[in-house]
Amino acid sequence: MVSPAEIKVGIVAEQGLDIWSSLTCLKQFGCTEENIIVKYVPPFQLALGALFFAEYTDVDCTIVISREYNQTIASALINLQLQWNMPIDYTTAPALECDAVVKMVQLQSSMAEQATPQERKTQPN
Repeated sequence: MVSPAEIKVGIVAEQGLDIWSSLTCLKQFGCTEENIIVKYVPPFQLALGALFFAEYTDVDCTIVISREYNQTIASALINLQLQWNMPIDYTTAPALECDAVVKMVQLQSSMAEQATPQERKTQPN
């Protein structure tokens, strides 16, 4: 299983938000500063920012942080998770559960290590 120090985390935050607590939480969990990439975007571009992480970087997971919860953004992020097979966490409380996506990457890694080639499916039957 992959260790938190090996996991690359992308953070998409709404412009003007202080995400210091999220960075601190990730570091306390074992993630390294050099494996954390932060990008700030306008409020309604959060899902697109997460998509850019999926398309143009090699992050293992993404944390999306906004001031207010938005159902449209949440739905887009769920679809993005499934489309790109990448854990994405959407939060309005930067320090809460910041390690959830890291734990999901570890679960994914553990399951991938245990799966036989026949068990690995890219599309459901």
